[in-house]
Amino acid sequence: MIRLSQARTKRLLAIHGWSGVILGLLLYVVVLTGAVVVFAHDIGAWSAGGAKSHAPLSEPLDGTLRSLASQVPHAYLDDVGVFANAAGHLVVFLHTHAVNDAGDPDDKGVLFELHPKTHAVLQRREGFGSEIFGQDPWGALDEFLVDLHVNLYLPQPWGLYATGVLGLLLMSSAISGILLHRHLIKDLFVAPRPSGALLNARDRHNLAGSWALPFALVLAFTGAFLSFAISLGFPAIGQVAFGGDQMALIEKVVGVPEAEDPTPTPLADLDAMLAASAAAVGSAPDSLTVQRWGRADARVLVNHPPAAGDLSAEQQVFAGASGEHLGSKPFIGTQPSAGSAIMLLMFPLHFGSFAGLLSRAVWLALGLALCYVVLTGLLLWLRRRAEDPLWQRLARAVPVVGYGLPIGLVGSGVAFFLTVPAEGTLFWTPVGFVIGACLAVAAGLSVRQYQPLAKLYRSVLGVGLFALPLLRLVMVGPGWGELLATGNGAVVAFDLVLLASGLGIVRAGIKARHLPAATPPPQEQVAPE
Repeated sequence: MIRLSQARTKRLLAIHGWSGVILGLLLYVVVLTGAVVVFAHDIGAWSAGGAKSHAPLSEPLDGTLRSLASQVPHAYLDDVGVFANAAGHLVVFLHTHAVNDAGDPDDKGVLFELHPKTHAVLQRREGFGSEIFGQDPWGALDEFLVDLHVNLYLPQPWGLYATGVLGLLLMSSAISGILLHRHLIKDLFVAPRPSGALLNARDRHNLAGSWALPFALVLAFTGAFLSFAISLGFPAIGQVAFGGDQMALIEKVVGVPEAEDPTPTPLADLDAMLAASAAAVGSAPDSLTVQRWGRADARVLVNHPPAAGDLSAEQQVFAGASGEHLGSKPFIGTQPSAGSAIMLLMFPLHFGSFAGLLSRAVWLALGLALCYVVLTGLLLWLRRRAEDPLWQRLARAVPVVGYGLPIGLVGSGVAFFLTVPAEGTLFWTPVGFVIGACLAVAAGLSVRQYQPLAKLYRSVLGVGLFALPLLRLVMVGPGWGELLATGNGAVVAFDLVLLASGLGIVRAGIKARHLPAATPPPQEQVAPE
């Protein structure tokens, strides 16, 4: 039990309330999109009709990479990256480090997208990395969702600034919430009181908040850390430690070999290095990088996902000229450090990827619970100010944003599938989000009574969720039988979850319960669920 004086309790209540009210709806956007982005890679595979291969680096690569290397200018052999995209295709990016037209450090080269089995070239794109990596039509949906969460679809670095501030805001609300819960452990198991809609809603808010508070602290700290580290931390280090030379900073972070030897030297067998790395780590690699191809100082970095029970990934280093195994390497710098360990922990803790499907499912559930806490907290705050016309303008915005955001997300998915045949997914996916969100806003302005508006929102959202797997099946395919036969059971699971969610939300709209309102009369309002 946490004991606080009456004065401190009032101050904490003010901090807790105002921190949620000032940017609460934006915080809801970040949290909900973050809960969805936990499954971004799976969403990418689902939208592409399943991964064509679950281990594309298991096929012999040495001959293919040598052939591609012979097709590009020698300058693009400074760095060769190989990885698989969400559709299971093999992506090979041969590039050098340059400065783009905006004056920012960027990679410039040629990107090949290959069939994972035959290694036939499916696409070839040349230019700066910031441009060509946004041109994959099959990655339009998951890339849009990630950008919406990380940057709020704002230009760099303003999007990272915004999400960093929202992370600090969430941390403030979480800390004050912990201090205000006098019986935190007890509140985890308290059933909402059935007497009185206001008491019931407050109890449900406290119950969801009690379970979500530890998650909110982890999410807030890791999110703020990642946003500010990228937008402020690395540029500041570049100015202070490297005199503004950002390329020198990148080389130090990546760990380019200190002793340079440009003597032309053939690269050793890459397939043998991949096999040795897999044997050393005990798992199949998921990506590799060749630095300074064709030189005596070439290095091959083989990356492995976290092994069972581990939080961090593994990176093995090989001498490119001889194929000698040089051991493991930190992902930041050339020597193990606390900074590298912290950075490696931030990503799995923020996105819940440390224990596979189970941890990500838990992160999704806690993220949705936190969304519920944010919206009900706003409604409870506004309930106490029901007579103030100024506050009721915000009260109208809560359901519009609360339902409008998921409707917009569904709209992006619908637009993606409808424009697959015309290869217009890159343009229409974000436009579909805007159209869905604008329709939700228009409904909020047109339907004055809240109860019919809530039922309309739930009906549209439920029908949209139900339609997504049907659109995937018709526009992209394949069917469930073929998906199960090719090891794409996750796509079938996504279809089933969307179908069940759509039916459940439509049913909830039909049987909507009356919850406390921000504006009178109470019997005409419901809180988003």
